Amino acid sequence: MFEPAEIQLNTYGKPARILFLAPYAPDAPDFSEKPYTGNGGYPRYHYNIYKALQEIGYDVTSSSKPYSVQCAKGNVDYVFSLMNRFPMANPEIFISSYCEFIQMPYLGAPPNIRAIAEDKLLTKYVFHSLGLHMPQGIGLSPNKPIPDHEPFPGPYFIKKRFGAASGGIRSDSICETWQAAVSCAERLLAEGHEVLAEQYCPGIDVTVPVLGGKRPVILGFVQPKSDKPGNIITEDLKLHDHLGYQLVPVDNMQEDIIRDINTIWDNLGPMDYFRVDYRIDFESGKRRILEMNICCHLGKTGSICLAAAQHGRTQADVLKYILAYSMKRQSQLPQYGTWLL
Repeated sequence: MFEPAEIQLNTYGKPARILFLAPYAPDAPDFSEKPYTGNGGYPRYHYNIYKALQEIGYDVTSSSKPYSVQCAKGNVDYVFSLMNRFPMANPEIFISSYCEFIQMPYLGAPPNIRAIAEDKLLTKYVFHSLGLHMPQGIGLSPNKPIPDHEPFPGPYFIKKRFGAASGGIRSDSICETWQAAVSCAERLLAEGHEVLAEQYCPGIDVTVPVLGGKRPVILGFVQPKSDKPGNIITEDLKLHDHLGYQLVPVDNMQEDIIRDINTIWDNLGPMDYFRVDYRIDFESGKRRILEMNICCHLGKTGSICLAAAQHGRTQADVLKYILAYSMKRQSQLPQYGTWLL
């Protein structure tokens, strides 16, 4: 388990100045919680993370505008971004790419690694090349014809190729036939989304929260609860989180999962923190990785804090550790360039 970390100081010996970015982050001059706008629990979640960073002892500036990162150089020491979704293509890599441009330490992972994680089809290709178990899948695009024959044996599962929070996943995302899969995919394609069609895996979802370190710190094994067909996690479950999470034993699969995480780390790390989502069928003993998420949910009731709590660690402990590791990991970043924007 990870050891508690100290507040990181800047070159002036003061607590590091953090720019907190999130779609529902508080904005000046009224740094209060944003009103609910129908997007699940995100307003409360982003406000709570903002307050938690302050309560730890950091000097926090907050903004809900992604372009605020342009003011980071010279004004803050670190960018803590939960800007995973905003109206542009592939928004997840914008902040990390810009921070690399201005030589500013930031939360998460390098842009190329973040891109691998955010593109679920690209994740599949990379993980397959590493010998990791993933379901077969193909990408479907609004600009390309859909195959009129089965690309691989069904049943099938249809979801967005990009995105978070199980966006677009409904109970009918499980499709017994390719014809049903095409119909489901066309709904998302008509909305302008890239689609991932993959082989449906029976079992339950098990997520593995991981923190960075000399070696990856595996916090535990967590099951997002579901009352949907096939125990799948749909968009409404993810957004409103009314069923929550529970710790789950993985029995004799634990060593295999640890080996998976180490393989991911050795080839894609370092990363400040991430989550690897599995589908596990305990009856057959099969495990399949569905995706990897970087800069994922850090709320007190989420999988990361739940897994950490079993080791006596609080949300504040997790945040302190992630920030300390991230800042130390990137301590050489400002030395790559000396010019100012």
